[in-house]
Amino acid sequence: MPLSAFLGLLLFTAMQGAAPAGPEHFFVGRTAGSGIVQIMFAGKHKVGDRSTGRIDASGALLLDQIVDEEGKPARTRSWRLARSASGGITGTISDARGPVTGEIRGNILHLRYRSAEGPSVEQWITVNPDGRTASNRMTFTKFGIQVATLTSTVRRLD
Repeated sequence: MPLSAFLGLLLFTAMQGAAPAGPEHFFVGRTAGSGIVQIMFAGKHKVGDRSTGRIDASGALLLDQIVDEEGKPARTRSWRLARSASGGITGTISDARGPVTGEIRGNILHLRYRSAEGPSVEQWITVNPDGRTASNRMTFTKFGIQVATLTSTVRRLD
């Protein structure tokens, strides 16, 4: 089967509501997340996002996202993540400084990058067995000290 036909089949399957082929395919279509960010010395506040994703001809995930963080104006983010043959992930996120790296292990997408604001970020997105929700956990570290955490739930809307 040609790669383009295989990707088309994956997209069709994901859009039919079946469990995605890999955690990155969870984001094909529309998703929405809501959660809490805990910042050292600043407390907790709500954060949410709305995203639209697709798989391009090369097999990379392209994700356009609007992030709503309590007390801040809404901001947009663009993701491009590609899987390597070994299960590694490389790519870019518009508000990251430098490359995004990571790996996929089963239903978990693990990413590492430096935010444009300075802290190092580790993110674990775990697709739940229902294939319709995912748990997102992010840790932000500066000078070796964890300065913030974010926990959220992401839902597939399509």
